Amino acid sequence: MISFLLENSKEKECVQMADNKIKVLMIGPGRDVKGGISTVVNQYYEAHLDEMVQLKYIATMEDGNKLKKLLIAAKALVQFKHCVKDYDIVHVHMASRASFYRKSYFVKIAYAIGKKIVIHMHGGEFDVFYNEECNANQRENVRKIFAMADVVIALSDSRSKFLGKICDSKKVMTLYNSVVLPAYQKNDYQDQNVLFLGRLGKRKGAYDLIEAMPKVITSCPDVHFYLGGDGEIEMCRQKCEEMGISDYVTFLGWVKGKDKVDILKKCSIYVLPSYHEGMPMSVLEAMSYGLATVSTTIGGIANVIDDGKDGILIVPGDKDKIADSLIILLQHPIYKKQIGKAGRTKIEDKFNLDRMVLKLVAEYQKIINRQDSGIDV
Repeated sequence: MISFLLENSKEKECVQMADNKIKVLMIGPGRDVKGGISTVVNQYYEAHLDEMVQLKYIATMEDGNKLKKLLIAAKALVQFKHCVKDYDIVHVHMASRASFYRKSYFVKIAYAIGKKIVIHMHGGEFDVFYNEECNANQRENVRKIFAMADVVIALSDSRSKFLGKICDSKKVMTLYNSVVLPAYQKNDYQDQNVLFLGRLGKRKGAYDLIEAMPKVITSCPDVHFYLGGDGEIEMCRQKCEEMGISDYVTFLGWVKGKDKVDILKKCSIYVLPSYHEGMPMSVLEAMSYGLATVSTTIGGIANVIDDGKDGILIVPGDKDKIADSLIILLQHPIYKKQIGKAGRTKIEDKFNLDRMVLKLVAEYQKIINRQDSGIDV
């Protein structure tokens, strides 16, 4: 069935492009897929990247069962094979495990026909995947795929150092995830609402947060926790029931669009006690809305938060520190406001999407200029 799709599909959506713009073929998960990569891609469109370059986006994965995912991947490969020849640069959004293996096919095709390749690594657990889950042959395959790239984008300085060990470090650049700065300005910090957004489960620290809740509730009985996201919702709900704290917790499910904006406005504290991250979009979004943010020291978070000044950093797994940090913010609204306002300023100054998109376009231009001059990237 797959070979039939590849050989006989009439999906030939190659666009007519203006000669004065760089032609970029970008691949990644569907723009409605739940997750950070889709958020990044949608932010690029919101910042008008598609007007700065001739951009075509191909979704290689959609939410659904295994058959649906297989068919989407096959369709994407068909589109890609028909269109790739018409583009200057192939920009591949990649994570670990299945995402890496799926995108490797696209990288190999682009490399075989001499296209310039950007690998944009989002996987918060890519180091775990590479160091602990891959055998020697698989690690060699990872290195070969990265060797095909002209530029490798990392989300943080620490990730740049790691990726620089498995490919030519000269290829690696840091491009922080960024957000469109909302017009909304939070000024009232009297509420006792704490927000979590992300896939509920161990990796994001959801169970650690739940176990920290009783201590917070004892000190701040007006607190209310809003947990937004998919994942292990029922298991988290059951744990709250067992601990007798269900009245203090609302499970929102996956929130997006206006619902996300509304809950960001309703809360004054954001918490993400993750064990593994790249550069979490939810932290950037929360800080852009002025929420006082508590998160962990891993991945690119330490590039965003200056502990005690524009957020609070904790060591992953430290449930007492989660509770103590939330209590301090809840009991001291003036301090909470100072942290929230400073966080908003940090996003405006250093993680403003408009600036990052211009940096990305400048990198595209460098690749093209090196190509035109005959110099290898």
